[in-house]
Amino acid sequence: MKILITGAAGFVGGHLIKAFAERGHTLSAIDLGTSSIFEKYGVAAHQADLLDKEAIIEVLSEEKPEAVVHLAAIANVPFAWACPAKTMAVNVGGTATLLESMAEAVPTGKLLTIGSSDAYGLTAKCGEPLTEDMPCQPQNPYSISKLCAEQLSIQLAGKYGITVLAARSFNHFGPGQKPGFVVSDFASHVAAIERGEQEPVISVGDLTAARDFTYIDDIIAAYVAMTEQDIPTGIYNICSGKPRRIEEVLQGLLELSGRSIEVRKDPDRMRPSEVPFFVGDSTKIFEASGWQPKTDFRDGLQKTLSWWCSK
Repeated sequence: MKILITGAAGFVGGHLIKAFAERGHTLSAIDLGTSSIFEKYGVAAHQADLLDKEAIIEVLSEEKPEAVVHLAAIANVPFAWACPAKTMAVNVGGTATLLESMAEAVPTGKLLTIGSSDAYGLTAKCGEPLTEDMPCQPQNPYSISKLCAEQLSIQLAGKYGITVLAARSFNHFGPGQKPGFVVSDFASHVAAIERGEQEPVISVGDLTAARDFTYIDDIIAAYVAMTEQDIPTGIYNICSGKPRRIEEVLQGLLELSGRSIEVRKDPDRMRPSEVPFFVGDSTKIFEASGWQPKTDFRDGLQKTLSWWCSK
C-alpha cells in the first residue's frame, strides 16, 4: 500500500514509519522538518505547508497515496493558549485543506486523522470510562482545535465520499518522546539522577489523578490496523481502558532504577486535578479491528527509562 504521513518527523511519526516500512508499504511524508528516519526507511519526503493547498495537491498527485495518516498539528498546550488563532489555523484549517486536496487528487483515498482524548475535557468528571458517544467539553485551545478538526473531517468525509477514521488517542509514551509528558518527564529525571547529573530528588505535585496510558508500540499497532483494514468512517478511542494513578507511574520508574531517590512534595505544584479520573473505553476499535494493547505496562516503562538512560 502507498501511504503518506503528515507530521512524520515527530515522536509518533518515527515509530509509525518503522512499522509501516517493516510491513512492506511504500511511504511518503509531508513535514516542515526533516528526520534521518526518512532516509533510513526510504521515505519520499516533501517539505510543504498544510495550509498551501496547491502544494499539497502537487504532493498528493505525485505520490498517489491510498491512505493518508494525518499527524501534523500544533500539540503544545501552552503555545495554543499563547497563539490560539494560529493553533486553529494549523489544526483545523490544515485538516480541511488536506481533505479538500485529497478530494481533488486522490478521491478514493482513506484518511486517518489523529485527534486527542483532551476533547472530552470536563466530561471525564463523570468518573466512568469515556465512550465515543459521550459529549465533549474541551477546556483549552488545543483540545478545542482537535475536536473541531475531527468533527470537520467527519463532515467532509460525507461530502467528498472519503473514508475518514478519527482516532481519539489517550496518553501514550515510549522511547523518543520529548519532555512535557508525565512518563517522559519522570523517566528523564530518573535517568539524569542515574548519570549523576541531578541530585537524587524528584519534586512532584499531586500524584492521585488516574490516567489512561498506552505504550507507543500498541498505539502504532492501532494506527496500522486502522490504515490497513476496512473500517467504517467514524471516531475511535485508542486507549488501554485501565486507570493508573500518576503515583503508580512514578513508583514503577523508581523501582526500575538502581538508585535510591527521594520523592519530595512541592507545595507550589500541589494543585488537585480538576478531573481526577480520565480513562477511555476501547470497545469500538476492538470490535472494528480486533486491536487491543499487548505491551505490559512495566515493560513499557523499562524501555522508556532505558532510552533516556542511553541519551
